Order: sequence, then structure tokens, then C-alpha cells
Amino acid sequence: MSASARQASQTMLTCAAKFALGALSTVFVTRELGPERRGAYTVLVTIATVALILAHLSVESAHTSLWSRAAGRRAIAANALLLGLGMGGVCAVGTALVTALDPSILPVPGYGLLLVALLSIPCNLSGTLLNNVLVLSGRIGVVNWGGLLAVGVYCGTLVLLTVAGMLTLGWVIVMWTLSAAVPAVVAMSAVRPRFRDRDRALARRAIGMGLRYHPGHISLYLLLRVDVLILNALTSRTAVGLYSVAVMLMDLTRTAADSVAQVTLHQQMGDDHDSATALTVRTTRLATLLAAGSVGLMCAAAPFLIPLVYGSAFAGSLSPLLALAPGLVALGATRTLGSFLLRLHRPLVTSCLAFGVLVANVALNLLLIPMWGIVGCALASSAGYCALAALQTAWFVHVTGVPYRRLVPGPAELRYLAVVSVRLVTALTAALRRGPSRQEDGAHAGRTGRPPG
Repeated sequence: MSASARQASQTMLTCAAKFALGALSTVFVTRELGPERRGAYTVLVTIATVALILAHLSVESAHTSLWSRAAGRRAIAANALLLGLGMGGVCAVGTALVTALDPSILPVPGYGLLLVALLSIPCNLSGTLLNNVLVLSGRIGVVNWGGLLAVGVYCGTLVLLTVAGMLTLGWVIVMWTLSAAVPAVVAMSAVRPRFRDRDRALARRAIGMGLRYHPGHISLYLLLRVDVLILNALTSRTAVGLYSVAVMLMDLTRTAADSVAQVTLHQQMGDDHDSATALTVRTTRLATLLAAGSVGLMCAAAPFLIPLVYGSAFAGSLSPLLALAPGLVALGATRTLGSFLLRLHRPLVTSCLAFGVLVANVALNLLLIPMWGIVGCALASSAGYCALAALQTAWFVHVTGVPYRRLVPGPAELRYLAVVSVRLVTALTAALRRGPSRQEDGAHAGRTGRPPG
């Protein structure tokens, strides 16, 4: 198994463990809170997350672009921590003030709970920027460990609170905020940024470059989350609760394609443009198969999974889940294409594409939600995801000259995935037989095989 395939497999295994823990915590939260309070939880978390996206000024994308030029990498690591804490703190305070001055701007189920949720912003932002340094350095294992530990802390405390009969909306928000600090602490201990390595000029350059990427980044994120806010404004929190379960389950299908993108990002940002292009073509074909398979399995399992796990009160989540399916396949298939486009240093084009799709998505939501409720919301979002994927693919083909047909997966990708799957299962079986003390040896079994060219 090649190094990239091994890393991708380990990342997917970690994501599977995170999924299992996350699913367990979601079951407790959803069953204990019910549709209405689950909707309130979703609104609070969405507001804090949208504020985070507005605050980070796309410095992560700027650092990724600057990393490809192989200069000032220690300074990028030092700046990542300082910028994360500084910009995150300013954003949290600003959001709290805006909400306090005019509650009609952001109607929330509780101002105190919102303040707790906003405390997650500095932790999340510094963790995101430091994790990006680790990914660009090829240290994806540390990122996986930090994410797994965070989910474990969150899930474990929720289980204990449920058993003690103390699980409330407030405790869920508190633990969500505390768990956001875990990846930041893990990343900081691994990167070990030094204050003396900070570079103000590089920080100003990163912020300036990030501001050019930022409209597109904001548009891209809002494309994925603005539907929840519009739905909250036009319908009820119960509807938001039902829709949030559909979105959460479909987001899980992005795990495999995201794992491939994370593992190959540092190679895509390398000096050789042609090698990066060839790698992107190969990983796009693999990501397409992984996305289609993941979404297909979720759609097949959802009719049984939702009522069994979440209860009959959430049966209404099935229809929007199925409506979201085409868009999630498109997003997963083009995940590595989006990463490659960062190396082109064309923030204006990136921003225009994402903003145009966002405007169309908002218009569709405003049109379809009054007509079809949460299903209309899902259809509007799915259409937006497909449009963005089509535009990114067209841009990639235009700048690289790669024919569209080379992005379509074929028998070679199917054989490769089959070989990797078999060897991964074999390695896991051997590791389990040898016992915990020798699992590390089993993880390195089978080093032959290469991605299809």
C-alpha cells in the first residue's frame, strides 16, 4: 500500500471512529432534546460557526497558498496561533454586541447560551490554522488524533450527563464549546509555534491575500449553512430540527472524499504544477467513486436508520436527506479540484464563482421553502452544490487542458479501491489478532500497490 493510500486509509478509519462516537452523542442529544430543542441547538451552533467563518478572513487559504512558495513556514506556524486567538476573540465579542444591541438581527433561544457558544470561536480558529500547518506538513495523523479526542470528550461527557439525568440544552452547548478547545491544544503541542518566529509583514500579507479569498470562502460556507438560517426564519424550530438531522447524516458521507483531499493537499501545493495536476486528476476519480458509494449507502440505510436511532419523531428527516443526495455526490467528487484551484492564486475568480452560486441558492430557498418546506430547502441546497461543482470542474479543465473524460472514474479506480480495501481489512484483522501492543506493526502491513495513473 502506498504512503498516500495508507494515510488516507488511516484518516478514513479515524473518521469512522469519530462517526461512531458522534452518532452515539447525536442519539443522546436528539432523543433527550426532541425536535424543538434540537432546532434551538442547531441555531446556536450555526450562528457561532457562521461568525467563525466571517472572522477568519480566509487566512487558512492564504497560508495554504503561501506554503506552496516554501518561504516563511516557521513564521506561518507562529502567526497561525496569534491570528487565531486574536481574530477569534474580536469576532466573539463583536457577535455578542451585535446580538445584544438588536436581538431581531439574530433571534436566538437564549442570550446566555449564545455567549457560551461564541467562546468556541477563538479555540476553533486557532485550531483550524494550526491544523492547516500540520496538514501542509504531511502530519495528518496528529490532526486525526486531535479530532478523535475532541469527539471522545464530547461524547463521553454527554453519555455521563444522560445517565445522571442532567442532560439539558445548556450542558450540550457547554460541552460543545469545551470540545472545540481540544484540537487546538493537540495541534499547538505538535506544531510548537514560537513567539519569536512571528512575522508581522507575513501576517499582513496573509490577511491581505485572505481578504481577496474571503468573499468566496464566506459564500462557499454560507452555501452549506445559510439554508438552516433561512429555514429558521421562515418556518419553525421543529422543522429546523428535522432538517438538521438530514444535513448531519449527509455530511457524514463527505468523510471519505475529505480524507483523500486532506492527505494529498501538501502534494497539491508542491512546486511542480504538472505533478499536482496529475495527482488531482487521479484523486478526483477516486473521490467520485467514494462520494457516490457513501451517499448511496446512506440513502439506502436512512429509511431504517432514522426511525430506529432517532425515533419516530424524526421520520420527517428522510425526504430532505434524499433531496440532498445529488448535491453531496457533486461536492465530494470535486473536493480535490477545489483544493487545487487555490494554487492558481486567482482569488477574484474563486470569489465570483462561489458568490454567484450563493445568490442563486438563497433565491431558490426563498422560493421553495414556502412551497415545500424542508424538502424545498434541501432541493435548493442540492442544486447549489451541483452548480458549484460544475463551475469548479469547468475552471479546472480550462486552466489545465485536461479533458473532462479523464475525470470520470473507470475500472482502474475500482480495482485500486478493491485492492486497498482488502489490504486494509487484512491489516486490521492482523492487528486485532496480535493485540493492542502490536497494532502499530499491523498498520504498516502491505506496502505495495499504487494509485491508478
